Amino acid sequence: MRTVTPCKMYIDFHTHRQRHQDERDVIEIISVHPGRHSAIGLYTAGYHPWWVDGNIDSESLAVLEKNLIEDTHCLGVGECGLDSLKGPDPEIQEKAFILQLHLANSLGAPVIIHCVRAFDRILRLRKTYGKTDWVIHGFRRNRTLAAQLIDAGFYLSLSPFAGMPQTFTDMVKYCPDDRIFLETDSDPDMDIKEVYSLAAQIRNVSHETLKADIFNNFQVFFKWKQASLPGWKEQNC
Repeated sequence: MRTVTPCKMYIDFHTHRQRHQDERDVIEIISVHPGRHSAIGLYTAGYHPWWVDGNIDSESLAVLEKNLIEDTHCLGVGECGLDSLKGPDPEIQEKAFILQLHLANSLGAPVIIHCVRAFDRILRLRKTYGKTDWVIHGFRRNRTLAAQLIDAGFYLSLSPFAGMPQTFTDMVKYCPDDRIFLETDSDPDMDIKEVYSLAAQIRNVSHETLKADIFNNFQVFFKWKQASLPGWKEQNC
């Protein structure tokens, strides 16, 4: 039987709005697109593929770099990535994505990825540019693809929901303890605590075990910011 250090914190790994700012047992990581959203609390910053109308210029990259270097609350790059259904041409999206990957690599920052029907390209880019940790947020595909991504070094951020197809349930159950996050972005009406309850039930583990696993993953994934967040684990878990 596993020995689990109790953890009180729930982590909403990817969301676009704060809903639990008055609840001391919830950490929300807000996804910010510079120029479109304002930073609140802990956040990640990146240029979303939907809104990249042309090449990212040096000024835009400088804004992103300034946030990442100077703001202790800015935890990583993203969301950024590729979307085959929405946004500008794939070539434009990929150029913008690669520029952000270069920045992440230069700083040692992790990357939060938006990917829609472009996993073959994401896996290809991972081989060339994957120098830091990457996570696919809002992942809802099957176990086979999940295994490919995990074997390539990805984390997966999931948002299980009532009535999900069996293929999704199987994937939630399969995802390794040290590669999983939970989020509400895909289902903004769901409370992150509900998401944890559903995931714990599917994975047949206790809330305490799931919270401890995800908090540990949070520590590892954002380890590059540990020096600027002293005492984080002792204060929150």
